[in-house]
Amino acid sequence: MNSKRLKGLGVTLSICLFAAACGGGDSSAEGGPELSLNQVKMAMDNDDFMNQIAWMTAEKRYWPDLGLTEKSEVAATSDYMAGLVGGNVWVAQGESDAIWPAIAEGSVDFKIVGVEKDTEAWFLGVRKGVNPNNLAGLRISGGPPGDRNIAVGEHILEDMGVSPNSLRWTTVAGGSDERLQALVAGQIDVATLQPRHRSELEKAGGRMIYEEYRTVPQEVWVVTAKTMEENKDSVCAYLQGRIAAKQWLSEGEDHTANRDAALEIGREYGVEPSEGEIEEWENEMTKNWSLDGGAPAKTFDEWTQDMIANGAVPKDFNWRDHVDFSCLWESQEALNLEQNPAQDEVQQ
Repeated sequence: MNSKRLKGLGVTLSICLFAAACGGGDSSAEGGPELSLNQVKMAMDNDDFMNQIAWMTAEKRYWPDLGLTEKSEVAATSDYMAGLVGGNVWVAQGESDAIWPAIAEGSVDFKIVGVEKDTEAWFLGVRKGVNPNNLAGLRISGGPPGDRNIAVGEHILEDMGVSPNSLRWTTVAGGSDERLQALVAGQIDVATLQPRHRSELEKAGGRMIYEEYRTVPQEVWVVTAKTMEENKDSVCAYLQGRIAAKQWLSEGEDHTANRDAALEIGREYGVEPSEGEIEEWENEMTKNWSLDGGAPAKTFDEWTQDMIANGAVPKDFNWRDHVDFSCLWESQEALNLEQNPAQDEVQQ
């Protein structure tokens, strides 16, 4: 994951607004209740296909009937939290290793309202010719300084019985895609990667030497407390549409019953998945996405303790002070899903 920080209040989101400016699919303006906000304006941390198809399906199939009738404006930017602060958007989706410090900084009162991804992939790959039993002295990257993947890489090495300090930690700017390219090019020897990289890595003669999944609130949805107070109806509609879309996208024994229909929705918006993304569809549903929009309270506890240990948030940081799951629980009830996290475990 990339570690991103709040960069300023006056940010201009200068990238493409997918639905509004890039020929997005039609969303019906008929039906649905009248909401305080009838248009989703969202910033997210990256524009990979699965991130896009998730909100596009919500817009195509669910949001209009819930009252979000205007075409959405969705931006992919590293400044997604600054966009939320500056008022360019009213909901943001991003990685918790960036959102926890932004909340702790305290200049704006944020509320986490749900979970986009509840699993973290701990994958370590090596380039062609590397002996996984002799990693000492090799060049390894988990991204730029402060990136969550550096900590993940250290944990993986410790699990393997290898001292993290025995390798040479190297900065590679960008995300896991850039680390893969650096690995394949021989610029580094070892890297923390994602499951979708397996195919390309193996084609280049490398391989994954560690593959594990950990349940954590890896990526969340966040709004300002002001939005939650003044526009709760729209936040609830947003969440119900997102979760309903996840349920539909993951239908079937192997979670692919609606994949072809989903790919067609993507084409209406002008996006196509890579071969690796199609291959990882089932894995994305079972080992990445939170299909009910939540995560167990104990995983929030564990994640926060990790953030404290890494110095990302103060020792007295209490995540329970910075969440509002009322819309999440309302949406889960409407969709006949169990509460996750359980209300009594959050309101302690």
